[in-house]
Amino acid sequence: MQTRSSRRSSTPFLSSGAVSRPRIPYVVLAIFILTAGVTANLGAATISVPGFSFESQVVAPPFPVDTRIDSWQKAPKPAYFDEGAFGFTWDQTMGVFPNTPVGTGNHIDNMNGNQAAYMLAFPQASLFQDYNSLDWAHAAPSHDFNAMFEVGKSYQLTLGLLGGGGISVGSIFQLSLYYRDAADNRVTIGALPITYTSGVFSNATHLLDFTLNLAEVQATDAWAGKNIGIELSSIYGTGAGYWDLDNVRLTSAVPEPGSLSLAVLGLTGLAIRRRLKR
Repeated sequence: MQTRSSRRSSTPFLSSGAVSRPRIPYVVLAIFILTAGVTANLGAATISVPGFSFESQVVAPPFPVDTRIDSWQKAPKPAYFDEGAFGFTWDQTMGVFPNTPVGTGNHIDNMNGNQAAYMLAFPQASLFQDYNSLDWAHAAPSHDFNAMFEVGKSYQLTLGLLGGGGISVGSIFQLSLYYRDAADNRVTIGALPITYTSGVFSNATHLLDFTLNLAEVQATDAWAGKNIGIELSSIYGTGAGYWDLDNVRLTSAVPEPGSLSLAVLGLTGLAIRRRLKR
């Protein structure tokens, strides 16, 4: 490392004809190169979500749906739901269905893969997934979803969604991220409610993307270092109609490259200014 005296003895300017111009120190060039490298590595990273596209169980003809959903756990039947009065079971309020062709095209024009999930618009209908959740085929957790909330990262949960089948205006669907506390309770830390209106959901054959953004995780947050949980739920509805769900996407991101670049460039400018004053 150069001492202060050795730095001061280096030639601060280069001459070109009668014009002198500043010589940028090597350390400044290194900062620019480092900034470019760091900026290139920043941005969103995809986190794998098992069963993100609801492709299994595969619905077999002649049945239009299958109530078995791999990788996702269904919320238990609420007290208000009278299966005898409604004429079907709570389990039948959620399932998967194929993108059956209608006329010359598919029922849903932008479905990911061949299947999506449906959820009847009953309050407390819910699908969730975390490290300790179950599905219809497992009596013990598979631990397939093993992502954690990492300090210094923000998170984005995106879902393709549409409402149809005569769903009531004002029905509410919600995207949530949660963690489990020491007592194994699911604790919501971020939620995005989505209200059905015919204006927003004007196309009954096209999924709309909705994204929940969770702020950068701090070391002091109770969920820092805890397993990520995802919940997709019907918050309010009359039971009329349904929600179609597809293509669950979860990403993480570090602080914006622009913010970091500005900070580094500020330090670079300060270094140049000090250099020129010598």
